[in-house]
Amino acid sequence: MESDNTHAIAMMSRDVSESASEDSSESEPDAFESLYERLQYSMSTSVFERTQGSRFLPRDAFEKVLSSTAAGPSDRRNFVLEVMGVELSRPSEDDRALADYILDSARKVFLVAVDIELEQLHAAMKLFKISQYKDEDLPVEEYSRTRLKVALRQNHHPFQRMETVQRKLRGQDEEKNRRRIWSLPTIARFQDSQWIFLAPTMSTLDLNSNFDHRCPIPFITKDSRQSSGSYGIVYKYTIHHAHFKNTFHQVIQIMAHAGLGFAG
Repeated sequence: MESDNTHAIAMMSRDVSESASEDSSESEPDAFESLYERLQYSMSTSVFERTQGSRFLPRDAFEKVLSSTAAGPSDRRNFVLEVMGVELSRPSEDDRALADYILDSARKVFLVAVDIELEQLHAAMKLFKISQYKDEDLPVEEYSRTRLKVALRQNHHPFQRMETVQRKLRGQDEEKNRRRIWSLPTIARFQDSQWIFLAPTMSTLDLNSNFDHRCPIPFITKDSRQSSGSYGIVYKYTIHHAHFKNTFHQVIQIMAHAGLGFAG
């Protein structure tokens, strides 16, 4: 009887321990979830008429969202590795180099992949590194759904091509059962999400720039009071502080149905 009671107590103790462990794991999101949540929380919303409601990540937020609790270079590298699911107890030299490539040259590319919750994040970033695809290569050309279907059938999309090259190099035996990273849905999501990270810097002294119609304009407030100028109604917008070039001219005036140029 005493043996039974001892066994029951041990079982209860183990159950309580496992339950506490599960509660702890549920209350503490992993690195990917932590970065994803931080990313969503850090975004602002454009109030400009042509891009109203479009989200964008302010330029001064890139460093913040990629910093974990400690902000040193080694800690940031480890955080990126954790986000990609790499065990910190045994990261390879290749993985360290991959994290450095992301932090130095491909932060936007990486954050787009996180924003669309790309399942094979580590494999995708390895492809980008091997292909020397960097932030400066964004935006990737946008394909309509019909055109994208044709491009994928013909292996014409750049993401698909970089993946095909690596599959051939690794050989058919290794790759035949591996699911492709880039499919029509993942490429379409990447095309849409990339604009969140491409909001431009602006100057009140130069309003003649042309912006892609999908690019969020980083105006964060709009003066509800309208004023009339010689050419019609004028609206006043406030540029997000991380996106204006003229420190003393954060407020911009734009005529209704005029002002900024858009391409596409």
